[in-house]
Amino acid sequence: MSEHDADVDPQQNTGEAWFDETWTKVHPLSPLVRGWLTIVAIPVAFFGYNWQMWQDLWEVYQSGELIENLQQNPLPYLIGAGAFLLLAVVIFVGFTLSWWFTRYKITDEHVMVKSGIFVRQHRQARIDRMQAVDLRQPLLARFTKLAELKFEVAEGDGTAATLAFLRKSEAEQLRGEIMDRAAGRVPRTGAESAEPAGPADESHDPGSHDLDSDDPESGGHTNAAPQQGVQDRQIVRVPLGRLIGSVLAGVGTVVLLIIGFILLLVVGGIALGFAMFGDTTLREAFGEINLPLFIPLIIGAFVTYYGQLSSGFRFTATMTEMGLRLKYGLLETTNQTVPPGRVQAIQIQQPLMWRPFGWHKIVVTVAGYGLTDRTTLLPVGTRDEVMRMAAEMFPDLKIDNPEQMFVEGLFGTGTEHGFTQVPPRAKIFDPVVRRRRGFFTTPSALMIRDGRLARSLTMVPHERIQSASLQQGPWARARDVATMLIHIPSGPITARVHNQDLEQARELFEQESSYAAVARRMSDRDLWMQPDELREFEKMVQTMAAERGAADEPSAGEEESADEPWAARKVGGA
Repeated sequence: MSEHDADVDPQQNTGEAWFDETWTKVHPLSPLVRGWLTIVAIPVAFFGYNWQMWQDLWEVYQSGELIENLQQNPLPYLIGAGAFLLLAVVIFVGFTLSWWFTRYKITDEHVMVKSGIFVRQHRQARIDRMQAVDLRQPLLARFTKLAELKFEVAEGDGTAATLAFLRKSEAEQLRGEIMDRAAGRVPRTGAESAEPAGPADESHDPGSHDLDSDDPESGGHTNAAPQQGVQDRQIVRVPLGRLIGSVLAGVGTVVLLIIGFILLLVVGGIALGFAMFGDTTLREAFGEINLPLFIPLIIGAFVTYYGQLSSGFRFTATMTEMGLRLKYGLLETTNQTVPPGRVQAIQIQQPLMWRPFGWHKIVVTVAGYGLTDRTTLLPVGTRDEVMRMAAEMFPDLKIDNPEQMFVEGLFGTGTEHGFTQVPPRAKIFDPVVRRRRGFFTTPSALMIRDGRLARSLTMVPHERIQSASLQQGPWARARDVATMLIHIPSGPITARVHNQDLEQARELFEQESSYAAVARRMSDRDLWMQPDELREFEKMVQTMAAERGAADEPSAGEEESADEPWAARKVGGA
C-alpha cells in the first residue's frame, strides 16, 4: 500500500481476505441515504414517460373493465407485477451488498475506507497530513440522525476519503478523536471524546473562552489533552434578512437581469417582426412566441439563489478547542472545522452592490480543499464581524496599528499609510485601479489590496508562502515595473501584485524567499496548530529568518531589515 495521502488500490492477489474483524461496517441505512434519489427517480420517470397509458388504465379500472380483463387474461398483469418485484429485489440486493462491502478502520497513522462490489476501492488518508474533517448531513440523513465525514489532506485538490454514513453521535466522537491525533494531542476517551456540536454551539456564552493552556506540566502548549469545561465562543451569526439581501444584491442577480433583458429584446424583436409583416397585432404576436424559452432562465435563477441561500442559511461561526467551527445549511447541513494552523491565505471581498450596505465576504485557502464550496469563511458580514473573524484566524500583524492598516487595506487608496501603488509611469496599465493596487508587509504577513469597483484585501502569512516569482514583459520593462506572483496551495485565492515598482518588487521577492526557505525546513508546519501554537511557530520562523539573514550579510543595516520589513519601517517613520 502506498503512503500517499489518498490511495486507490484494487485488491491484491495475495490470497488475504479483503476484510477482517478489525474493519467496521457503516450504518445499514447508508445505501438508502445515498441512493434515495435513484429510488424516487425510477418510478417518477417511468410513470411520467407513460402518463397517458396510466391515465387510460385508471379510466378502465373505474369502468370495471380492468377486473374483467384480469380474470380473462391474467398473464400480462402477472408479468408486469413480476418485473416490478424483480426491480425492487435488485435494488434491495444492490443496497445490501453496497453496505456489506463498505467498511472503515482507524489506525494511529491512517483513516482507511474500503468499498466496492465488483470494482473494489481502498482509500486512505494520513492523519498527520489531515487538513480538515467535515461533518455533513444531507436531507434524509437529518431525518435518520446519520452523518458523513469528509477527510481532507494536504497537497490534494479533492476529498481524500469519505465515510458515509454513521450515527451522528458516533461521527462527532470520531471526528474529535481524529482531530486530536492530527494536532498531536492524546485522543480523548469516553464522555470527553464527544465534540460539542449542533444546538450546543448556539448556547454557549459568546465571551467566555480562552484557548491558551495553563497546565504547568505541559509548558503552556496545547499538545496535551484538552481541558475539560472549556466553553466554545460564538464569533458570528449571519441574520437571515442580511443573507437574503446579499443574495439579491449579488452578481447572480446582475447576470440574470442581463440575460433576461437580452431574451426580452429577442422576443420583442420577433414579435415586432410578426406584427409588421404579418396579419397579427403585437399582442397576438407575443402570444404566438414560444414562452418556454424563459424556462431555463427560471431554473438557473432557482439554482443560483438556492445554492447561495443554502450555503449561508443559519450560518454560525464558533471558536472551539479544535479551531473555527462553521455550521450552515438549509436542507443539507454541514459542520466544518477550520483550524487556524491550516489556513494558507485569507481574502476579504466587497462586491460593488454590497458597498452601500457595508457588507463583506471572507474566503480562505486551506491546503486540501482546493476549489470547493467549503472555502467560504463568512458569506456576508459587517466590517466589525469581518475584523473579528480575521483576528481569530489570522496571526497578529505585529504592528502598533493593526486595525488602521486593516481598514486601509479594505477602503484606502494611495501611499499615505504605507501601502504601495502602481507608479504613475505605469498608469496606462491600470488607469482605474492604480491607486488601490499595491501591497504592505508586516513582520508576520503580506497584505495585498486590489480592486476599485469590487474591493479585495488578501493576507498571506510569510511562512505559508511556498515560493514567489517575478514577471516582467517587454512593456513592463520599458516602464520599470514588475508583477509578483505568490505561490500558495490551490484554492479560491490568487495572490498576485500587479505592476509594482521594480525595486520594491525585488525587495519583497528577497524577503518572501527568505521566509519561505526557513518555513519549509520546519516540521511543525504540518501540525494542526492552535492559535497560541501558531504564534509560537511564527516567532520561530522570524527568528530563524533573521539569523539566516545575519549570517549571509552581517551588517547592521541587514539585521534591521531582517527584523523589520521595509514597508513597516516606512510606516513607523511616517
